[in-house]
Amino acid sequence: MDLANVPDLAGEGKDMAVITRLPWWAKLAAKLVLARLPVPYGLWRRLGLFRHGKMNVPVRALKAFDTYYQRAISHVNLSPGFCSLELGPGDSVLSGLAARAYGAKRVWLVDAGVYAETDVEACRRMAALLEQVGRLLPDLSGARTLAEVIEYAGIDYLSNGVASLAAIPDCSIDFFWSQVVLEHVAREEFVDLLRELRRVVTPNSVGVHGIDFRDHLGGGLSNMRFSSGIWETYFFRNSGFYTNRIRPSEMLAMFVDAGFDVDLVGQTRWPTMPIPRGQLAREFQALSDEDLMVAEIEIIVRPRS
Repeated sequence: MDLANVPDLAGEGKDMAVITRLPWWAKLAAKLVLARLPVPYGLWRRLGLFRHGKMNVPVRALKAFDTYYQRAISHVNLSPGFCSLELGPGDSVLSGLAARAYGAKRVWLVDAGVYAETDVEACRRMAALLEQVGRLLPDLSGARTLAEVIEYAGIDYLSNGVASLAAIPDCSIDFFWSQVVLEHVAREEFVDLLRELRRVVTPNSVGVHGIDFRDHLGGGLSNMRFSSGIWETYFFRNSGFYTNRIRPSEMLAMFVDAGFDVDLVGQTRWPTMPIPRGQLAREFQALSDEDLMVAEIEIIVRPRS
């Protein structure tokens, strides 16, 4: 069955929180306060106030994985038995199940914390959906917990951020991908991330990354109103709205410096400048309009010989 014929579940997982309708400055203030409360992540996610993606819906997770996989195989041949790495799977391991069903012999999921839902029933629904589209998983019928699902499916779920990559052997990853994740990696860790990626990938590997340069306060560039001395503090970085503010040209140059060839395959731009230049922090005011007008990009990366 063609995935285009598999319907999305209208409204499922939709964030209805009042906070999403606040102006950027009120949202920032609210999250600064709320993030300090001793509330577990699972409750914030259910309330729609803080969440790491919306990949706990099988249809959505499958379509996301298939999109990035198809991008990859348009550049390289991923034979059955390839090894896959996803950066930032977010609130489920369903994309890892998709990777296994598409032929990956081993799957690594690397995140900055244990954010995956423990709903085993969602994993069973994912298995049924994969079978519906002609993709089969290892038998999960005996799995009663998420840990057992991960074990049965041959998934390594690592949750210590960039440091987790040290557990992956050299030259072992054939396909690596991320969906609006790289902008959340702490600026001070970004070079280390790229160095580790270069270490773990095979010579014929391919990476596909969608990167969102908009702020996570209102979809503009209000994150660039703040100096690094404020934005990079622990207080701001751990309040649910952090982005590293690395601009497109700088990020692409960092990939090149780390030993990758980069192909820009898509971008979304604002029609007009989303913020008056005079409202930017001084350190950003010299940036070109070209860099500031880019809202999203998609890149294909290959290790350079």
